[in-house]
Amino acid sequence: MNPLGRIDQVGIVVRDLDAAADGMRRVFGAEPHTRQENTYRRTTYRGDEIDASVGVMLYDLGGIELEFLAPRSSGNVWQDFLDERGEGLHHIRFAVDSHTAARDDLHSRGVETYQEGESMRGGGVRYAYYDTVPQLGFLIETLNPRGRA
Repeated sequence: MNPLGRIDQVGIVVRDLDAAADGMRRVFGAEPHTRQENTYRRTTYRGDEIDASVGVMLYDLGGIELEFLAPRSSGNVWQDFLDERGEGLHHIRFAVDSHTAARDDLHSRGVETYQEGESMRGGGVRYAYYDTVPQLGFLIETLNPRGRA
């Protein structure tokens, strides 16, 4: 069984959420179902505990969530990507049953954890980003929607 499960989100890092919203309106005629400012408290970034702030805008495109992320602080997975690669495809997210199984599988393939912590959804739901940029040009994110480790 594939510990990564199924793809449920595509994430794009941008500098300006308003510009991204205008683009989505012009190209798809779509409005976001969610727009918010998030601060991930006590998240782990490259082994250090940090607070990381990001603006988020979400769309539903045929069952796949399209997420636009605009970093509001430095020293996190989103700002690093923007600084190093510019705007564009940041991650593909997989809904996983077990973070442990997904992490162990990716680590066995030489892929390291980049940033992880508790999701803004609460209830024990956790996220993790894995540094697959050297191999794929984007990151892999996992999310355990049922709040299991």
